Amino acid sequence: MANSTVTSKEPPTDISDDLLQTPWQEMDDFDWSEKSLDSLLTEIEKYTPLAEIGNHSNIPHVNILLLGRISSGKSSFFNTVDSVFKGRLSLRSRAGCASSSLTKSIDIYKVKGRKNTGTLNFRMVDCRGLEEDQSVNSRDVEAILDGHVMDGYVFNQSTPITKDNPKFRKNPTFVDRIHCVIFVVDGSNPPEITMSQNVEKQVKELQEMMNRRKIPQLILLTKVDTMATAKEELSKVFHSKSVLEMRDKVAMSFGLPAYTVLPMQNLANSRTVSKEVKILTLYNLRQVLRAADDFLENHEEEISGDKYMGAQTESY
Repeated sequence: MANSTVTSKEPPTDISDDLLQTPWQEMDDFDWSEKSLDSLLTEIEKYTPLAEIGNHSNIPHVNILLLGRISSGKSSFFNTVDSVFKGRLSLRSRAGCASSSLTKSIDIYKVKGRKNTGTLNFRMVDCRGLEEDQSVNSRDVEAILDGHVMDGYVFNQSTPITKDNPKFRKNPTFVDRIHCVIFVVDGSNPPEITMSQNVEKQVKELQEMMNRRKIPQLILLTKVDTMATAKEELSKVFHSKSVLEMRDKVAMSFGLPAYTVLPMQNLANSRTVSKEVKILTLYNLRQVLRAADDFLENHEEEISGDKYMGAQTESY
């Protein structure tokens, strides 16, 4: 992970100073209309892994792992996604600010579509937050990536999961693995402030595991509503100079391409979900599902034969 240079330059506080004439990112065929919102909702409700290549019988859903420093907004992201489809505020995942991670266990969440569309074809895996003094054991994350860890496993900082643990899945198949990772980053502070040396070391170690497995990694840049343009008008988030600059800094910090950074505003102080929050949430979720599909496509033959029986070189 590249180091960033600390700068004393203050971000723009006035929308006229922060607003770019043209967006630095286009939203494909979508805009901020009710029509686009309905189109995104329908597309995600109909999402089936590998539907584009017609091979999905062995993969009924994809697994998305949420990682990030405490209070970055990863649990809030799931709540926001769930709220969009519920049409009301969802509090299924415990979220908030604390001195240590509020997530103590692996929590695997399903999301139901509107009305009678049933459970959608993705799972969100909420993991203990990265901390300065204690964090999730890297061996646990390795086991999670390979599909060995079941829902409800409680983390123990000093002792990683073993084969004797009742929450250890001995023979995972490809459907049990993690298919995409989202690093959730607090966009209200520069990465050189939020990413301490110890947390940076943890992230680099985890990224090495993901890179060996060729698992796609995306960055969710939360709290963009703290920046001038997005605060005043979320639909102008891709016109914001400060969001653009933060996107580039965060991408460099993680050593990932800038296009992997997804600006996001989670539900925080509002009990209702605005149209703009819904559209941005669904647009980002669609990008995540597409990344997961790309990973699956690279393993199409393996999935078709369901040959994967867990990490062959690891011992737990």
